[in-house]
Amino acid sequence: MSPSSTSSIKSGMVTWLVLILAVFLVWGNNLVYNKLVDIRHKNAPMPSQNTFLGSARSSRDQTVVRVGVVSKFAPNIIYRLYQPIMDYLNTHSDRHHELALSESYQDAARSLRLGEVQASFLGAWMCHLLTPESGLIPVAMPVNAEGLPRFQVVLITAADSPIHSLEDLAGKKVAVPSDQAFSGNWLQNGGLLSAGLQVADLDTIQHFQHHETVIWQVLRGNFAAGVVKESLAQRYQSRGLRTVALSPAIPGPPLVICNKNQSEEVQEMVQLLLSLDRNNAQDRALMQGWTPEFAFGFIPVDPRSFKEDFLGPMGAEGSAP
Repeated sequence: MSPSSTSSIKSGMVTWLVLILAVFLVWGNNLVYNKLVDIRHKNAPMPSQNTFLGSARSSRDQTVVRVGVVSKFAPNIIYRLYQPIMDYLNTHSDRHHELALSESYQDAARSLRLGEVQASFLGAWMCHLLTPESGLIPVAMPVNAEGLPRFQVVLITAADSPIHSLEDLAGKKVAVPSDQAFSGNWLQNGGLLSAGLQVADLDTIQHFQHHETVIWQVLRGNFAAGVVKESLAQRYQSRGLRTVALSPAIPGPPLVICNKNQSEEVQEMVQLLLSLDRNNAQDRALMQGWTPEFAFGFIPVDPRSFKEDFLGPMGAEGSAP
């Protein structure tokens, strides 16, 4: 074999090796990116309970009350949003209340039925699907600053985006949260229709596990628009987000229990939440540092009317901010 042939073969092999290496680098970078952007792992470490002053560790003689939370946010964010409620319950009870993370609303419902948790915060979308046969009962739901159990999700886009209405979504890529949440279903169940559009009129509509993933997908320009909770959109507004439209108002995420477990500790927990009064200065100061969704207290839920309260607004059109 001539030197020139040998050189050609070596050159070809080097080229192939470079191409293979490039493919692996792209694949690896994409894998790492997706993992960073969509933090959905159940076993992700939670901050120490000492992060919050007043957190009480359970002792061996304390009854432990486990409260389920669905991982619509990364675990450390869920801890920041919900742990203050546990701290309040622990301060006013001889029992120890702790969070239990579920990966989905179905997982949370299963844990309730099996008695693995004594109560769980389930989304309004999930709760409107509950039947008497499910054995699950919503007992307390949050109210807003006006004392009404009404909350909205919003369509967001980048501040410099040409999108200014729902109609402008035609041909665009849209990111939405879990299909088990109202925020992941609003556009497909009325939002687009109110603008004379159908899902087929969009380029893409893609679900992500976490609300903050939706925000970062929009901010990075991967998607033209997204849907998230109004309170979260307000928190990120200074980073370059703009609200395009608001959904109809629906009830907030209720605390749900299993009708087979209406024990003394469950009843105490529910009463402690319902006793919070947004018009009381001490309670208002306590809740001021809570996530906006729970910062104004709770009211009892009438399971018979909850579905009507939810489905009524579903037929209404969204509005401009």
